[in-house]
Amino acid sequence: MKKVIFISALFFMSPSLFAEIKYPDAPLGLKWGMTEAELKSKSGGFLQKVQVDENATFYSIKSPPITLPDFTEYYVLVHKDLGVMKIVMKEQIKSDIYGTKGKAEYFKYKEALSNKFGKPEKSMEEVGLKIYKDSDEFYECLKYEGCGFYASIFGEHLSMQLDGKARGKGELTITYESELFTKYRADKKNENENKIKNGL
Repeated sequence: MKKVIFISALFFMSPSLFAEIKYPDAPLGLKWGMTEAELKSKSGGFLQKVQVDENATFYSIKSPPITLPDFTEYYVLVHKDLGVMKIVMKEQIKSDIYGTKGKAEYFKYKEALSNKFGKPEKSMEEVGLKIYKDSDEFYECLKYEGCGFYASIFGEHLSMQLDGKARGKGELTITYESELFTKYRADKKNENENKIKNGL
């Protein structure tokens, strides 16, 4: 159930927070526009799927052609006509009370992405802004709204974030979006506006 909620949150992530940049190539040895069958063949099959609407489905894939060290979860949004249009990868971090490993992983991938795409347009790396100010409450702070935030925004279509799950537990998420996803989102917005217009 938690994964379903997470996947839904990924889909409805607002683009208004980000600035426009060039669309990145698909990561992990995958390609934008791949069909469901091609994705299944290239990734060893699916672990889970969640239907977003009549046209789009989020798939949890077993193993992409290229994997990232310590990343164990890979999600791909596929449109029945447009193909692969969004990719999300996640690393689970455990037994890390002070956030030492989480911060090291965050800055390692921030540097790698910066080397490839240029410095992020915006980075937010603060904790202890509200309760959970102690050094051993790093992930509790990241989980609590307004207490802390570790994120790097490389534009509307590429972002990375370190989230808190519980004491000593967090997850690092990297999200890529394609031009196909932008088209799909625009079409969906128009469709919903037409439904409102015709339905009232």
